[in-house]
Amino acid sequence: MLNLLHNKTISFQGSLLGFSECDKFHFSLVDEDGFYGFIQSESEQSLGFVVVNPFIFYKDYAFEVEESVKKVLNLESPDDTIVLSIVTIHEHFQRSTMNLLAPLVININNNVGRQIVLPPKTAYGTKEPLFQQTQVGKGELG
Repeated sequence: MLNLLHNKTISFQGSLLGFSECDKFHFSLVDEDGFYGFIQSESEQSLGFVVVNPFIFYKDYAFEVEESVKKVLNLESPDDTIVLSIVTIHEHFQRSTMNLLAPLVININNNVGRQIVLPPKTAYGTKEPLFQQTQVGKGELG
């Protein structure tokens, strides 16, 4: 599904936490399998993030998108949506983490996205293992 964003520019409308001055990010695939993507700021070339589809790694990951966000992004259907999580790459790749607390929600029809922060009582954090414990030893994706 990430291939739908390949070589597209996504407008986050200043919603990336800590980077409100950066609006437009270019998306590119990192690997042939389409598991990993990279978003790079068009205004600040040194700023970029590795991203993944969190549902590949966490099958039970779920959250509700608020109506106000749906309206801003012009989301009419879940089929219009791609969700990404920002990854922190560690020296030992199997220890890499992803931010499930603040996903990126993107409308694939208009390439407008927004980083949202889930409610504090959510079960997700900002440093969730990219590979769950049972998978680290096997080197498998979730």
